[in-house]
Amino acid sequence: MPTLLLNFKNEARSAILDLLWRQWITLGVSGHAAQASGKAILDPEALLLASTTLGRMDARLFDEMLDWLQDQADWINLQRLARLHKDHVLGDASILSVIATRLARLPAHKKWKAMEKSSVEVSGSPAPLFPEDGHFGTADQDFLAGGWLRGPVRYRGLSVAPRMDHPGNLLLKLRALFGRQSRAEVMAWLLAHEAGHPAEIARQIGYFRRSVQITLNELERSGHVRSLRKGREKHFSLLADEWRFLATWPMSQGPTFPAWVPWSEIFRLLEQLNALLNDVHLSASSPELQAIEWRRRLDYTLLGNSTLPVLFSLPINARGDEALMAHCDRFRQLLDHLGAGPNEEPASSAMPR
Repeated sequence: MPTLLLNFKNEARSAILDLLWRQWITLGVSGHAAQASGKAILDPEALLLASTTLGRMDARLFDEMLDWLQDQADWINLQRLARLHKDHVLGDASILSVIATRLARLPAHKKWKAMEKSSVEVSGSPAPLFPEDGHFGTADQDFLAGGWLRGPVRYRGLSVAPRMDHPGNLLLKLRALFGRQSRAEVMAWLLAHEAGHPAEIARQIGYFRRSVQITLNELERSGHVRSLRKGREKHFSLLADEWRFLATWPMSQGPTFPAWVPWSEIFRLLEQLNALLNDVHLSASSPELQAIEWRRRLDYTLLGNSTLPVLFSLPINARGDEALMAHCDRFRQLLDHLGAGPNEEPASSAMPR
C-alpha cells in the first residue's frame, strides 16, 4: 500500500472510531472519550448497524455496545432497524442476527427474535470477529454459529441509560414521549427544518411515505403542526418556540434544536471507504487501478444532495495518485466535520432552527 494510503488508513481508522465512541458514550456506553458535540441528532439504529462492521476495529467498543444493549435495547426501533439495514445495505446481517439471538433470550427483549436469521449461511472456516486482535482461547458459541471467531462475551454492566439533557439524544426523548414509531422521527425532523413534504421526510427518516403522511395529518389536527400547499405538494412545519420546553440542555447562541444528519448514508459511505482501505489485493495494485476501483466502489450519490460542507456531487477527474489524494481529502473534510467539537462548525444536513 502506498505511503499516502497507509497514513490515511490509520488517520481514517482513528477518526471513525472516535466518532463511534463519542456517539455510543452519549447514549450511555461506558468509556473515556468525550460525548458527541450535541449539534446533531444521533440515530441509534444507524449507529448500531454501522457498529456491526466499523465497530469491529475496536473489540472494547464492540463489547461495550453489547453491554449497553443488555439493558437499553428497548430504545431501538426494530422496524426501522430492519428497514435501514435493507434500504441502505448498512451493517452486517450475520452479526446483527447473533446480537438479536443473544438479546431475545432476555425476557425484556423477546421482540428481538424477529431480527434473527432462521439460517445463517456460513461458508468455509469462521473468520475472526476482530481482525486486528485475532482470536485466542475458547470461542463464543453464538458468534461461532454465525461464522465468527471471538472469545466469550463478558458484560461489565457499566452502561447507563441515555441522558435526556443531551441534545444529541433528542430522538430518544421524543420516543419516550411518543413511543418507538414514526411520530418521534417526524417530530425530530420538523424541529430541525423549516418545512418539508412527506416524501422528503420519509426518505430521510427511514419510513414509508404513507406512514409519514398519516402521521403528519394526525399531528396537524393538534394545531401545533401546520401545513401549506405548494402546487401539488403539501408542506408541513411547526413553530420551534412552542416546543422549546423539550430543550432541557444548556442553551448556547446556536439553534434551539440539533440538526438532522443523514447518518445512515454517512455510515454506509464510511463502510465503503473502510472496505477499500482493507482490501489486501487492491492495495497491491497500481495507483491507476486503485483509483478506478475507488471511483467505482464509492457511492458518493449517497451524500450528493446533502448540505454537508463536502462537495460529494462534484466528479473527481484526476487519475492515479492524484485521484486517490482527492478521495482522501474529501473524507478528511467529512470526518473533521463530523468530529467537530462544541466550539467548531456544526455537522448539519439541514437548516437549523
